[in-house]
Amino acid sequence: MNGRIKSEASPEGRLAAVARSVALRMKDGKQGDPDYADLRDALRPYVMREILLARIEEARHVASDCLTSRVKQLAAELVEVNELIAKEDVL
Repeated sequence: MNGRIKSEASPEGRLAAVARSVALRMKDGKQGDPDYADLRDALRPYVMREILLARIEEARHVASDCLTSRVKQLAAELVEVNELIAKEDVL
């Protein structure tokens, strides 16, 4: 796995690292030419993680008691997505 997937500062950088890793993995694989569905499936958990991180950051910027529960809900979803990524160890 490319270390930039987690350490890159920007969402664009992290997704670029994921896309590169997916492309290299598919190029070296024996599954033939990758198609749209292969890329979609490989990128899905990483895109979801970025969306959840952005939503959590947005919720943190608005100081309100009602948002605390939303942050907790999104954080729980983020844990699930991170577990999916770790379980699949896609890259």
